[in-house]
Amino acid sequence: MANEKILDVSYPGITSWQWHATLFSILGNDENARKWIFSNYIQLRCYTINEIFTGDDMLFTDMMPGSSSLKECPYLIFSLLTKEQVESYCGNIIDFVIKTIDLNGYVYGVFDEAKILSDSDIDVDYKFPHELFIYGYNIEKEIFYVGDFTFGEHYTYSTVSFSDVERGYEVINAADDHMFKDDYKGTRGLYVILKNNETTYYDVDITLIKNTLREYLNCEDTKDHFRMMRNRFTDTIFGINVYDKVIEQIDKQLHAEEPDFDIRSLHLVYDHKVLMLERIKYLMANDYLPFSQALVDEYKTVVDNAETARNLLVRISITEEIDRADRFAKYLTDAKETEIKVLTEVLKQLEAREEE
Repeated sequence: MANEKILDVSYPGITSWQWHATLFSILGNDENARKWIFSNYIQLRCYTINEIFTGDDMLFTDMMPGSSSLKECPYLIFSLLTKEQVESYCGNIIDFVIKTIDLNGYVYGVFDEAKILSDSDIDVDYKFPHELFIYGYNIEKEIFYVGDFTFGEHYTYSTVSFSDVERGYEVINAADDHMFKDDYKGTRGLYVILKNNETTYYDVDITLIKNTLREYLNCEDTKDHFRMMRNRFTDTIFGINVYDKVIEQIDKQLHAEEPDFDIRSLHLVYDHKVLMLERIKYLMANDYLPFSQALVDEYKTVVDNAETARNLLVRISITEEIDRADRFAKYLTDAKETEIKVLTEVLKQLEAREEE
């Protein structure tokens, strides 16, 4: 056993949710993985849920695939281990994580980060269950190397002590493990993820790109393709209509008796535009689309408007200048109109290429 081992990571270009940040941390700019990435992450969806910490209404917005991406990506080997299996195999969480990393496996799971953030001598009276991504260890310093949103103002690579990881793991029960219990029938546990990108298992899927672009522009119910996996929510909004729902939700939050500065939906929308722009440039660079600087520049305005809207909410959260909130609708409406125009042209060109 080495004194220290740190698996490869690269700071993710997409950080809106922990599952996206984890996948992009592991795969970075790997060329094989890009073929899968740029064939996916086109459709948007949103629906209202109860925020797990406050109980308030929260507009949950995500790309597709969402949290399932870690399991579905062909360049990751994904294993599920229940808490009982972890304890049976290794006796304790610290040894399990170290042995997993020694075998080049990343660890991903829900930990109580209230325990991690608090002084070890103080027993906090609340829990903050959150996904933690662990990619390395140092035995001499008794630390794990982790990726997370909680320990900085944005997604950050940092360190957490062995004892804090152990405390954060032990107090989580199945009801707290919002990630594992929803997918795996009320149980709790950990995910082990190995990189598997030496061989091409997936090529660029132009048919999937075209079909999903069409569903995105037409606001079609992409999730209906997956009814065999689980029952459906009834209030999900898809595609370009997500813009309108985000505008509506922000207006509702900012004009509430106690304004709520929740930027998560806006940041997800911004990440979606960043990735879409990179997809367009990738398709052009690899001759799936004819090169057009004008088209790239036009879509860049979509990215800029989404970023400006997100940054405006951050500013309002600091200054509390609620009167600026009416600008959101303009930034996002302009982004929506331009995106429809550009992606309609992209779809048209992809269809024309197939007919040649």
